[in-house]
Amino acid sequence: MTVALWNSRFETGIHVVDAQHKSLFEAVNRLAVSLGSETMGDSVKESLDFLAKYALEHFQMEEHFMGEMAYPGLTAHIVEHARLMKRVQVLQARLAQGKPMAKDVTAFFAGWLKHHICETDMAYVRFMKVNYQER
Repeated sequence: MTVALWNSRFETGIHVVDAQHKSLFEAVNRLAVSLGSETMGDSVKESLDFLAKYALEHFQMEEHFMGEMAYPGLTAHIVEHARLMKRVQVLQARLAQGKPMAKDVTAFFAGWLKHHICETDMAYVRFMKVNYQER
């Protein structure tokens, strides 16, 4: 099941960022498949845990990158990342308590990811292009 479909409008032009974004799309899709399975079991937990771990690593790399270029929107970007991670932690806690996860949670993740890349990430890409182009 594909809920997060990658296309060129999500490309930042920064190879490592684009590769990580693609992996996040794949992680959301794996979670959707796990949630759609009749025998969800541990696969939902494993998919959500992978998404959480990979998103955290990506966010840390991205925040470091923005810090290095003194991006003025860094604080707001960090807050946006933290809100998503809090949402993931709530879902992980629900799963640990044996509570089911709604299948539409993957639509939320897919929508968040698409919006975040197109709006928030592209803002720092524009900043980088204006302020750090080769002279």
